[in-house]
Amino acid sequence: MVSFGHLIAVLAVAVSAASIAIAVYQYRRTVHRDIFRVYADKYDAILQPEIYPQWQKALAGDNTHWERLTPVMIAYLNLIWEECYLAGDRVIPKRLWELWRPEIQRVLRSDFARQIMNTCDFHFPDELTCGSARLATELRGSQM
Repeated sequence: MVSFGHLIAVLAVAVSAASIAIAVYQYRRTVHRDIFRVYADKYDAILQPEIYPQWQKALAGDNTHWERLTPVMIAYLNLIWEECYLAGDRVIPKRLWELWRPEIQRVLRSDFARQIMNTCDFHFPDELTCGSARLATELRGSQM
């Protein structure tokens, strides 16, 4: 038969384990939220509100402002590289990376991004193309 002391000890261990699990969960949530906030701030610094309409037009194929927005696109592509590296290193959580990836791929498929990537000789990490030569070619265009 289990004594009252043993029962208390088992209960204390269970409560301690639950407390540690909750603390780890809360810590991870806080870190993930902080990572999201840091990258949102980085994107906000690159894409200022006053240029956002021109940015959207440039991504849609309007080359009127490409020259003016070239430094913005280069900074954006460098930030994508940073995110991709950190996601591959598991610093950025997979769930957050999967949230961002469709927008990143949308930008990379734009004629504006393709032109900059070809001019500046940017290459794609496997994480964006999933190692697929076909997808890499689609993202970069026919000049790969």
